[in-house]
Amino acid sequence: MRILTNTTSPYARIARIALGEKGFDLAGTEIVNPWDDAPALLKLNSAARVPTLETDAGLPITESLLILLWLERKVPEPSLLGGDLDRIVSLAGRAMGVIDAQATIVTNRMQVDPDFAQHRVGKRRIRTIVDGLAALETDPPAYGGGTPDIAVITAVVARDYLDLRFKGEPWVTPTPRLDALVAATAERPAFHDTKPYI
Repeated sequence: MRILTNTTSPYARIARIALGEKGFDLAGTEIVNPWDDAPALLKLNSAARVPTLETDAGLPITESLLILLWLERKVPEPSLLGGDLDRIVSLAGRAMGVIDAQATIVTNRMQVDPDFAQHRVGKRRIRTIVDGLAALETDPPAYGGGTPDIAVITAVVARDYLDLRFKGEPWVTPTPRLDALVAATAERPAFHDTKPYI
């Protein structure tokens, strides 16, 4: 299996953590720049987005949450949905809202307008980040060690991406409980080996 990714995408990181936690070898990871329309990526995914997987049969598997669904069926154990399913999915959805808002700001700053965050949509995305992180800080996913669920994975990815892209922004507030969650997972290989960098 090939894994096409980049070093910053929170969506790609979610999929890579999930693959690692399921026991997949991440050595087949290929770093691509989706904005360069890399031929290897376009061949598999006309949307030119990461993550994109290529199965041994040559089939593309795309979109981080669909990859997670595929993984849960392909390798049921260890499950990333073990525990209170409603709560796990609810918290993961909240974290994904934060991630989507972060990615919208970053993409638009890089590709459209460096001052995107000052526009109406940008301000709404900042509100989503602030409110979503505040809610996760008040009621974070529980983690006691072992295989993390998807709520833990997405919350950690959202928090780490905040540091990568928004450190020093005036609207960023302390998140000690989420920071503790990040610290609790930091040495797991799937998290450590996928830490985002520019």
